Amino acid sequence: MDLVNFGYNLLSIFVFILPAMVANGTPVIIHGLPPIDMGKKWRDGRRIFGDGKTWGGFLSGIIAGLIIGGIESLIVWHNILFDSLIASIGALLGDLTASFIKRRIGLERGAPAPLLDQLDFYVGALIFLYLFAGKVFNLYAELAFAVIIYALHRLTNYTAYKLKLKSVPW
Repeated sequence: MDLVNFGYNLLSIFVFILPAMVANGTPVIIHGLPPIDMGKKWRDGRRIFGDGKTWGGFLSGIIAGLIIGGIESLIVWHNILFDSLIASIGALLGDLTASFIKRRIGLERGAPAPLLDQLDFYVGALIFLYLFAGKVFNLYAELAFAVIIYALHRLTNYTAYKLKLKSVPW
């Protein structure tokens, strides 16, 4: 694959993942309503997800992802609202899955889990885009974008920490 095609593949991933990126970051700012797990514990005695995963955050993430998809639909060559919905839901479910895994291995809310914390939403969005929207991206571009996502995630979390939106910088 030449550099132009690789760049086009990266741009394509960006267009379809941007709503997921926004959906993933929105619950840090807009949250509330009851926790998704309603305070319930798993059979290991630990919370299923924890207080940080709320219905308000989940719903606001989906709405924010759809807004970004609507804006993108005005800019790009076709309507990607459905893809934005799918990517946003996948991102938020990927984040919930990571939270579930962290609780199962005994990590509390805010405890670092390198790579899992940074790539959970990205992997969830890619899986959902593939399963429910039939989107297939170049594997090398997906991996390169994972590196970009990792760096952006670290930067945005550090910024949110400095702005006192998060209690930890990761």
